[in-house]
Amino acid sequence: MIKLYYLLSVICYLLSSPIYAQHFESSNYNIDWGNFNMTSGRKSSTNYSLTDTVGQNAPGEYSKTGVKLKSGFQYIYPFDEFSFAIDNLDINFGTLTPSVATTAVSTLTTTSPSGLGFQITAQENSPLRLNSGTTIPDIKGDNNLASEFVADTWTNATTYGFGFNANTTYFSTTNHFRQFANISQSEVPQIFDSSNTHVKNHTTTITYKINISSSQAAGTYQNYIVYTATPQY
Repeated sequence: MIKLYYLLSVICYLLSSPIYAQHFESSNYNIDWGNFNMTSGRKSSTNYSLTDTVGQNAPGEYSKTGVKLKSGFQYIYPFDEFSFAIDNLDINFGTLTPSVATTAVSTLTTTSPSGLGFQITAQENSPLRLNSGTTIPDIKGDNNLASEFVADTWTNATTYGFGFNANTTYFSTTNHFRQFANISQSEVPQIFDSSNTHVKNHTTTITYKINISSSQAAGTYQNYIVYTATPQY
């Protein structure tokens, strides 16, 4: 049975004529289509405008790990390209007074590709530190709950550290702060703003907050923050 199947396969192959899709050409262009289309173009009514190709063998959206294919019609016109900007790249808290919290603000502006969303993550290279290695710890919050994942309230004058808030759904109120993920501790950057739909000139306000105790060593502390904005395909 195996030999017969093989023989029939060979005969069918030899007798089959080549199969071509649609082919168009002129003195300036050659166009080859991978499928036969019954019609295509732009249709409109009082309330709608539609462009399409009709006759695709298997129209729809198909995906597997790392690949997404949308075939059969135009899903989204690429009106907007992805962009991301930060208005303030140098945050300076000035001279700090113990038990008096100091804040600073920067604004992020994001436009996602047409029809797509985005997400923004943040991380720090280390806690704020002196060259000697002395650090201002990352904030723990009034209830000792704050981490790179969780925001905790921070209103007490005796709660010390450094943290941030964003005017997004990831923070319950403007008094909730969390830590930046710490690169030096191999912590993974965490999302603090995102959308599943298209945004244009979307602004995110970041509030940085710092408070020190009277025992904190004097000096110039610094670190750097890494923001990563990614379109969601």
